[in-house]
Amino acid sequence: MLDARGLQWVSPLELAAIVTMGTVADARGREVRLLVPHDPKIASYLVRMNVVELLKPFAEIDGAVPIQERRDHSDKLLEVAEVTPTNIEVVCDRLGLLVTERLGPEAGRAAFDSLAELLNNATTHGYSKTGAFTAAQLYSGTLSRTPGFEFAVCDCGDGIQKVLSSATNQDLEGPAALELALNGGVRRAEGRGHGLPNLWRQAIRGCKGGELMLRSGGAVATAKLRSDPISIYSRVAEPVDGTWAWLRVRVP
Repeated sequence: MLDARGLQWVSPLELAAIVTMGTVADARGREVRLLVPHDPKIASYLVRMNVVELLKPFAEIDGAVPIQERRDHSDKLLEVAEVTPTNIEVVCDRLGLLVTERLGPEAGRAAFDSLAELLNNATTHGYSKTGAFTAAQLYSGTLSRTPGFEFAVCDCGDGIQKVLSSATNQDLEGPAALELALNGGVRRAEGRGHGLPNLWRQAIRGCKGGELMLRSGGAVATAKLRSDPISIYSRVAEPVDGTWAWLRVRVP
């Protein structure tokens, strides 16, 4: 059961995660039921961002679903969409337009490189028959006073711990695996480059910082995006399948 009744704020991470969890449950033969948010604005946003549309083919939708006229907000939103090895270039192109619009060509390109790295991980190491889902939104700062953008991608693959344990021939614990991922991950383990750390520094060029969150298995890591990133690693009670990544970048 996906209980969204009490949601008061929804970011791209929650949107992509709801669809991912529902898709995994359905693939395992479980009944899927979405409890629609009590707040009509949040319920409307779930409709607007394709959450209800993607769950409807296999899930029971419990609650009032607003009827809305869909407007084109492609300059502000990337609705929840499945990302696969065959459509990743199309998704990246849309994201490139979004971040360049908000950040300008130089910082936008740097941020785009970070997004492309996360999407590439989801469609290679993290890819499975249940797929991966992504979403993004630009924020003007009118309400939050922190203009910028948020991006999320959730996959249902093997997860960071299994992938990096195999690549390094070590039995890594969840937090240790996330720490390695934030310091180069599979690329570093296989001698193929610098991975995410170098991309952080690119992503904050011309920006006011931000955060990167990785959640995989029973662990979560949060990194403050600065010239010298500060990272926090911890365990969580409820493990997740695959890997969830969320990036928030703030702009002046």
